Amino acid sequence: MQFSYTVWSCLRPLWGFSLELVELVNEGALHYDREDVRQIMNQAREWALETLRTDAQFVYTPPQIALACIYHFERELVGEFLSIKFPPGSTLTPPKPADTKGEDAAEKLIRTVRDCDELISDRLKVIQSRTKQDTVSLVTGIDKKLYQCRKLLDSATGSSGDSGSDTTKRKADPSEDRETKKPRAD
Repeated sequence: MQFSYTVWSCLRPLWGFSLELVELVNEGALHYDREDVRQIMNQAREWALETLRTDAQFVYTPPQIALACIYHFERELVGEFLSIKFPPGSTLTPPKPADTKGEDAAEKLIRTVRDCDELISDRLKVIQSRTKQDTVSLVTGIDKKLYQCRKLLDSATGSSGDSGSDTTKRKADPSEDRETKKPRAD
């Protein structure tokens, strides 16, 4: 299988949340000082860069990670923001049975954001607790696996008639030996 998996960073949604939070502060909807929000967002941006070292990018969406970065530094800000965006009683999906209500959207999102923050924190603790030797052996193991995968891919493309690597072609066709140079007699 040859495909590409694109991982979008959480930095763009974080920037968008920053603009929206500052606008809500300017309107008076959030009871925070503009400078406090900017400081929280700067800390969240640094934390967002650290999240790129974890596997959170494969488990959560970029906006969820961005909210988790803000949540890591100021939980109440995220709670107020989500309560403004999703007023009490609003749901993300319509309820299934007619007699029951769906789960509150803000509560569901807060729970997801909290889980994301916990995952990131746990993964970063593990990464930061590794010694240099642990990191070297981990990277060496990954490199060996990638080498084996690439070797299999090269042999498969070389044997099927597709254009494989030069090494595969030379091994497959020994009739094209290089001419040996003879020393000149002066």
